[in-house]
Amino acid sequence: MAFSSFKICARLFQESALICNSFHTCSPQYFHDSRILSSMPTKRKVKIDPRILIEKEQRKRKKIENELRRLERKEGTLKPIDEYDSVRKLKRQVSDRARPIPELPKEEVLRRIQLEKDWCHYTTKQYRALSWSIHQATKFSAETLVELRKESEELYVQAIQEDPNLLSYSKSGPSLTPPIKDYNFPDGEYSDVTKVW
Repeated sequence: MAFSSFKICARLFQESALICNSFHTCSPQYFHDSRILSSMPTKRKVKIDPRILIEKEQRKRKKIENELRRLERKEGTLKPIDEYDSVRKLKRQVSDRARPIPELPKEEVLRRIQLEKDWCHYTTKQYRALSWSIHQATKFSAETLVELRKESEELYVQAIQEDPNLLSYSKSGPSLTPPIKDYNFPDGEYSDVTKVW
C-alpha cells in the first residue's frame, strides 16, 4: 500500500516537473500525500432488551426514594432559602449601591499624569544605578578572583566556596496548636451568633 502511494507520488512529481518546466521558469513545487479523510462508519444500533431498561428505571426510582427517606429521617429543619438568595438581593440593589465617580478637573488629571511620569523616571534611574552597581561588583570580584588564582590556588578554592552563614534560615515553634478550653479573649467577650440548622 505504502509502496504504491510512493509510486503515484513519484509519478506526479515527474509530471509536475515537466509541466513546471514547460510553463514556468521557477523551481517545481514538491508534492506530498495528504491524509485520507474518509467518513466514519456508522455505529451499529444494538437492540436493548426492554426488561433491562425497566430494571434501570427501577434502580433510579429506588435510589431517589432512599434519598427522600434519608432526608425525612434527618432531624432539624432545612436551611432557609433566604440565605441562598443573598446574591439576588445584591443584584437588585446594584443601582442603589453604585457610587458615581466624580469627574476630576483637567489640572488634576494633568498633575497625576506628570506625577506618574516622574515616578517612572525615578524608578528607571534607580534600576539603572542598581544594575550598574551589581555589574561593577561582579566585574571587580571576577578580576580579584583571577589575581587571587595567580597568587595562590588554595586561597582561590576557599574563596569560591559557598558561605553557609550567608543565607541562614531557622524556624522554631509549633506549626499547629490545639485550642485552649475556657480561654479569655483579650479583645473582650465573644458570643457566637451563627445560626445552626
